[in-house]
Amino acid sequence: MSRFAFLFVAAGAVAACGASASANDSDWLRSQIASARSGGVIDIPAGDYDLKDLNITKSLTLRGAADGRTVFRSAETTEKGILVPLARTDLVVENVTFAGAKSWDRNGAGIRHEGRNLTVVNCRFLGNEDGILATGDPRGVITIEKSKFADSGFGDGQSHAIYVSSGARLVVEGSHFIGTRIGHHVKSLADATVVRNSILDDAYGRSSYAVDVSKGGDVSIEKNKIIQSANADNYTIVNYDLTRGGDAVRIVITGNEITNRFDGGVLLRNETKLAPVMSDNVVVNEGKRPLTLTAPGSPKPAAQQE
Repeated sequence: MSRFAFLFVAAGAVAACGASASANDSDWLRSQIASARSGGVIDIPAGDYDLKDLNITKSLTLRGAADGRTVFRSAETTEKGILVPLARTDLVVENVTFAGAKSWDRNGAGIRHEGRNLTVVNCRFLGNEDGILATGDPRGVITIEKSKFADSGFGDGQSHAIYVSSGARLVVEGSHFIGTRIGHHVKSLADATVVRNSILDDAYGRSSYAVDVSKGGDVSIEKNKIIQSANADNYTIVNYDLTRGGDAVRIVITGNEITNRFDGGVLLRNETKLAPVMSDNVVVNEGKRPLTLTAPGSPKPAAQQE
């Protein structure tokens, strides 16, 4: 069990919306989802729900207990993940902890999003191979707010805390990433990627990039706290390239507080000809050599670091 998991130990039953469920009553949750109308809200009592590849076929809001004690986990190996929103669905998830998703392909996700729009608010993702893996509608918007991702990744560099492989826009706001194992905290192939007011901490996880964007697009990384560990798997904090296609549109890295414990390292590796905007970033170097702003051969910033 992750050392963070003790914060979210499941508790007994409580009443919700006139119906009651006991802890571990996964069948109750499945029946509620099956009988709900599209656009409905399901309030889920505190408890430990053992779920495997639970397909969501209609647009819903799943709302856990406000104290964070609604836990979705998978005791068995999944095909895709714990929750799987399917095509054309809009899913909102609030106050739910996702724990321990594992799959035969080493990409078991807390949420495997194959739908349209996904909104995640005040959720916890603990010890999953992927916290959120999004492969859905290329026009979809994925919004993550006030959520925590700890101990993500199988450890082979192919799984991440968040991986959006398809989508129009990814917005991560006010969230906390810690100890991602070898993979990236945020990997995005969306047309636009925003990471703002969040903490991205390598901690003990030997994380790779804090943010990896390998399909170009409009990228904004603003007002975050970023900690690169001494033994990080990659010396670069932010990667921007076109190896997966796309166009170079805009790169803004501004107002971040960066603690660099790596021996040297680079803030931005930019493999395009687009000049980034980089300003008002505060860098604290704790390694032997200081962090450089851009990798050798990358375009110099259009706005210089102050």
